Amino acid sequence: MSSGNGNNTQEREKVKDSPLAGDSEGRESSRSGFDGNGYVLALDTSTASLAVALLQDGRVVAEKHTIVERNHSIHLMPHLQELLASRGIRPNDLSAVVAGQGPGSYTGVRIAVTAAKTFAWSLGIPAAAVSSLEALALGARTALLAEPADAGSDGAVRWFVPLMNARRGQAFTALYASAGNEPAVELLGAEDISGAASPDNTGRWTRLQPDGIRLVADFTRHVGDAAAGTEAAGTTGVQSVGNAGTFAVPSGFAKPQEIVFVGETSFFEETIGQASAELNIPVRVLPYDLTAAEVGLLGLSRLKRGETIDKYTFVPNYTQLTEAEVNLMAKAKS
Repeated sequence: MSSGNGNNTQEREKVKDSPLAGDSEGRESSRSGFDGNGYVLALDTSTASLAVALLQDGRVVAEKHTIVERNHSIHLMPHLQELLASRGIRPNDLSAVVAGQGPGSYTGVRIAVTAAKTFAWSLGIPAAAVSSLEALALGARTALLAEPADAGSDGAVRWFVPLMNARRGQAFTALYASAGNEPAVELLGAEDISGAASPDNTGRWTRLQPDGIRLVADFTRHVGDAAAGTEAAGTTGVQSVGNAGTFAVPSGFAKPQEIVFVGETSFFEETIGQASAELNIPVRVLPYDLTAAEVGLLGLSRLKRGETIDKYTFVPNYTQLTEAEVNLMAKAKS
């Protein structure tokens, strides 16, 4: 089992302190469409990482993320102001906004989603929401491939298990897979095995297990069982049964070169270590802090397909009930 330092919470592009250049006056309903061009704002507050990014014409041009254990609501707008000012743009220059919808911190996921909905409403622009776990997995993949030993353009298959600590041995987690070493912006636009365009990102990047809250020990064994059984995969994939349910592994993502645990891995080192000792497949541990660049890249695909959220009714993916809701349900049953 190997480990890496991930992104070490460092900003990939520094932004200077500056007041917000512009306001939301003059919005028009005609801006509600999205043609794939222009500036797209991306943000995520589902973890301790407060992450914002700016994309232009499909490319990340600036981003900023810092570790703020609490009070994302206080720090988010100053971060956004700095980001926009660093490129000399006004809010009215934005063409769309994308938010990480969770799962994650119950309070945190609401902040980014609420901010995105407010931008969408006030500026008359479309908004999209993406899985924060998927963004975490995709971002860690980018960090992994930045290491010299992992660079290249081969067809390596890797499985990514993103982890956000949910306490009591649980994590918000899922399972994603990639085939190949191309950059994320190319990966998400890849064609599927038949050569046709892949509208749902399944060409070279796919989700094998949905987002959820799970006991990490059980889920890790389940993922390992699925990976170990892929040698029998045919054109339709292989099925694995476990505590996380039955799932099929498409043949293009079978026989992973390695399983990579990413995100808040420090909480589960012993569990991952025990699992890796039982597997014949290499296991890598990559601590990684969520950034908004991948939130934006994933959101672009949705925006281009017209998969936007309702700026009035959309709610984040909370995954679990709050303690108050649990107590209320228990009281109602009694």
